[in-house]
Amino acid sequence: MWQDVLKIPDIGPHEDLFDLGGHSLTITRISGRIVQRLGVEVPLDAFFDTPTIAEIAEIIRQSGKEF
Repeated sequence: MWQDVLKIPDIGPHEDLFDLGGHSLTITRISGRIVQRLGVEVPLDAFFDTPTIAEIAEIIRQSGKEF
C-alpha cells in the first residue's frame, strides 16, 4: 500500500513515512487503503506518532486483525 501510494518500489518496514516524502494527503490515502483491504481504521494521528510500516502494522495487530 505504501509503495503504491508513495510510488516508491522498495520501502523497508522501518523507513519513516515523512523521510520518504509522505504528508497529510499521503496519510489519508494509506489509511483509506488499510480500511479497504483490512477493515481496520488507523487514527490519522498514529501516522505522525508512529510513521513506519512496522509501527502501523503493530497498531493493526493490536486491533485484533490478522493480515
